[in-house]
Amino acid sequence: MVSRKIKSNRDRRTKKQKKNKVKELVLEKIMTDEKIAKKEGDYFSKKDFPIIVKEDCNVYALENGKKKLLGKFRKGVIGKHLTKAAMENLKEAAQKKHSNRGAAAGAIDRKKLPSYVKTDNIVGKYKFRIRGYDSADDGKYVNQSIGNDAQSNIIGYFDKADRNPGTKNLPCRLTAFNHREMDKFKKVEPFLQRCDKLFKKLVPKAHKKQHKRAHETNFVIKDTAFSTVTINYNWRTALHKDAGDFEEGFGNLIVCEEGKYDGGCTGFPQYGVAFDVRDGDFLAMDVHEWHCNTKLEGKSKDFSRLSVVCYLRKNMLRCKGLKPDY
Repeated sequence: MVSRKIKSNRDRRTKKQKKNKVKELVLEKIMTDEKIAKKEGDYFSKKDFPIIVKEDCNVYALENGKKKLLGKFRKGVIGKHLTKAAMENLKEAAQKKHSNRGAAAGAIDRKKLPSYVKTDNIVGKYKFRIRGYDSADDGKYVNQSIGNDAQSNIIGYFDKADRNPGTKNLPCRLTAFNHREMDKFKKVEPFLQRCDKLFKKLVPKAHKKQHKRAHETNFVIKDTAFSTVTINYNWRTALHKDAGDFEEGFGNLIVCEEGKYDGGCTGFPQYGVAFDVRDGDFLAMDVHEWHCNTKLEGKSKDFSRLSVVCYLRKNMLRCKGLKPDY
């Protein structure tokens, strides 16, 4: 006969296991590869996602009978003191506009092109890039490939040379933010290190490979598997795949907020699923799959959504033996 005490302990363990069990979704494609590829640079709305994930969940794609991880989502796992520090120190930098985000910035819209472009004479217009333009300042032709402006920036290290005059033209470098605002970057390091710990816990195999690769060079953020962080401000991305990062690693998305808004869900339209990532939430995601954001709708006069994506640039390996130019 089993004693009441032993039975009670078993019941408690069973209840705890049920409580700790994370929901799992295994999804098939609802669009062919050919169809989704033609939509690169397009926007998707909330209605394009039959599934909106708002609680802890592991989501897999089913390909040829095998599961492939799309994303692991966890609610409220990053402390408010850390997201607040990230917002305070990165908001201004994220608000700066750049025209090099390609498909993520959407199809070319003359109203969204940089102010220095004379929009009545642009050359080589492709879906989300133009090949050249006349300068709005002096009217001279500029042979430069650009896209729509986006409030998006990078911090940490980058695996492309600095083209500005007077620089050393090394294949890897500190970002402009780190050169100018290293004190702010240091204040954000605990936030980035917390993200790394969650990445390691949730996707240990990918983290192990990425961490090993990252630490083969000196261009790595302290106590992480990341070389680079992209910061976006109130920016809705169009359909794209991330390029230039370590293929065997993962992208790690965190959101920091001020004010109130709806939308901004991060979605994989080919699988009909989106994640409602809010302040302090964490999403380890396969950024090599097609993804985008739903529309942001402010519910307060002033709102801020800072999205932070941590990853490893694959070409950092070219910089073995080199040291950052501090």
